Amino acid sequence: MSDRIRPGTWVALLALAAFAPAASAAPVSVNLRVEGSTTTLFDAPITTDGHDVTTPSGGTHKCDGTNGFPPANPSAGPSATAALDDGARLAGFGFDGPYNDGFDDFFITQIGGEQTNAAKFWGFFVNSTPPDIGGCQQRLTQGDEVLWAYAAFGATPLKLSGPASATTGSPVTVRVTGGDKGTPEPGASVGGAASGVDGGAELRFDEAGIYRLKADRPDAIRSNTLVLCVDPPGADPCSSTDKAAPTLRVSLPGRFASDGGRSRTILVSWLGDDQTGSGVASYSAEVRKLADGAGASQAAPEWRTLLDKTPVTGVHFRGDAGDAYQFRVTAADRATNRSTVETEPVVIPVDDRDRGLWRFSRGWKRMRSQAAWGGTVMRARETGPAARLRFRGSAVALIGRKLASEGRLRATVDGRSRVLRVRGRSAARSVLWTSDRLPSGSHSLTIRSLGRGPVEVDAVAPVP
Repeated sequence: MSDRIRPGTWVALLALAAFAPAASAAPVSVNLRVEGSTTTLFDAPITTDGHDVTTPSGGTHKCDGTNGFPPANPSAGPSATAALDDGARLAGFGFDGPYNDGFDDFFITQIGGEQTNAAKFWGFFVNSTPPDIGGCQQRLTQGDEVLWAYAAFGATPLKLSGPASATTGSPVTVRVTGGDKGTPEPGASVGGAASGVDGGAELRFDEAGIYRLKADRPDAIRSNTLVLCVDPPGADPCSSTDKAAPTLRVSLPGRFASDGGRSRTILVSWLGDDQTGSGVASYSAEVRKLADGAGASQAAPEWRTLLDKTPVTGVHFRGDAGDAYQFRVTAADRATNRSTVETEPVVIPVDDRDRGLWRFSRGWKRMRSQAAWGGTVMRARETGPAARLRFRGSAVALIGRKLASEGRLRATVDGRSRVLRVRGRSAARSVLWTSDRLPSGSHSLTIRSLGRGPVEVDAVAPVP
């Protein structure tokens, strides 16, 4: 079948780059495709890394390749289910599945509203091969093709290849292959023609436009999307009909880097949607420091280039403790139309281990906590231990988790105090308290344990 690209079609190109020191689970560029029974939910390159994944029925669990008993991989990194999670977040589709403690992995049963049943189930392929381990155990490497498909057992995934541009009235040949060995697949429908014994199909277009081609066959999994620009003779490729700029989404960990991670190295990712256009050809990414909330340096309002005119869709960026950063990403399509997005600021919290910023009195004990910001927390059990931090900003947030004890904290900012009851249950790296709005300038925060049980302090985030 052949048609013009409709709104909601994700089109981009990708390679991988990193900026500054990367985290232990370095990101990779992969092409992610999610094929439902009748529609393609996602078909685009993404930048992904290993991270915790949450499903409605399975809860939150690590999904970084080290799942399994014994671990499938010795070190953390990107995984097939983590890539699905990134694609769902960028494109806005949901997925679900229970978590099997014995298997140490999710069993994905629903994507985009389609539920596993007796005839079809959700499975995944990496480079057209169905793995024999779970999606959180399956590590990904640079350039992998990851396919999640709703299909019958044994269905062959199709792959469509061909040129990116053509001329009106002239024939163009595309090729359909299948499986990890790239075997020619005859009898597949593509662009109104059927593939032959060699997998080839000859197409011809009389009207200029941008066409979205997929190969389909009842007993197989439909192919990737091939975007074909068809222009009159003599015209530059994609120039005759593509006049609209792509839309762009940029993903950050959250307001605070601790919302979605555990270290000062954060993943900034983006994805362009060219809708009826020719497809995103390149991105540029910049950063600027909006505020220094705890150190001695000043804000740097000038934009600094991270990536320039590249197909990369994400980058690891390492910020300084207490600083707030803003990112600007520009997408350009094959017809040179451009769009730019500037993000909201993201704050890098000050960790309990950031020496020279915190001052902890006697009575605090540093404890390891894998889920905490920076991997440790400070715990006090008695009345009296205090901690002090000077910061700059319009407010300050205390990050940690609630405990089952009766412990309490007193938070004092510039002489104004509030008692915090931190009894209960909360996830690690939760925002326990945010101060009232403050006048711009320097401020002092003091946290004091009031006893009745242990309390924990993980990090503090100055709000610019």
